[in-house]
Amino acid sequence: MIKLVLEVNTPAFLFSTISLLMSAYAGRFSKISKMIRRLSVDLHSSNSAEKQYLKEQILLFSKRISYIKRLQLSGISSLFCSSLSMFFLLFEKVILANISFVFAIIFFLLCLLISLIEIYYSVRALELNLEL
Repeated sequence: MIKLVLEVNTPAFLFSTISLLMSAYAGRFSKISKMIRRLSVDLHSSNSAEKQYLKEQILLFSKRISYIKRLQLSGISSLFCSSLSMFFLLFEKVILANISFVFAIIFFLLCLLISLIEIYYSVRALELNLEL
């Protein structure tokens, strides 16, 4: 069995990283929401060729919103498990601290994986824009 040795500052390293990611995800979420609203208004006043393009863009933005929500959930879960790990370390519950830190890392990796998927849809939306 792998033995992890943690100190209180080890899980704390995730705090700054996760905080920056959460800030970036919140910014993306806000910008994409505004774009969806603007495209929805444009959709009602466009011709049929433009409507198809706008519908595709809105669909891609909706997928991105869905992935950003998942990113935020996995980031928050990672932060929670990291905090829990520090809590357990303060009370010298090393086994529980190790388990919660492993979950923090797993959620963080999941967050990064979902980020790659969201970037794919971001690039796809740009490609669709260039096809016009």
